[in-house]
Amino acid sequence: MDQTAVVIVDTMGIIRYWSRGAENAFGHRAETAVGRSLDLIVPEEFRSAHWTGFRRAMAAGSAAIEGLASDFPVVAADGQTVTRQGKLTLLRSAAANTIGAMVIFG
Repeated sequence: MDQTAVVIVDTMGIIRYWSRGAENAFGHRAETAVGRSLDLIVPEEFRSAHWTGFRRAMAAGSAAIEGLASDFPVVAADGQTVTRQGKLTLLRSAAANTIGAMVIFG
């Protein structure tokens, strides 16, 4: 079973890729997750701070936690909030414009 969970979103926070590992880790099938907002997995009590930081990172093209192992609270399909360690990478075009973000949870 693939344990590496990969989640990729666009600059609006819409899920564009959801790996088999993400299905296993969080319980949402790719068919359900792709095309939905990250609110699917961001716990309600963290959403305001999450979206403030997300928008700042998309606009600035940088994030303080980029490349660092960080703990992310995530709401699983069963409604339970779990903490998973992952690494954030901002995705950039060839022209160095921020086009999204990816978190790899290990």
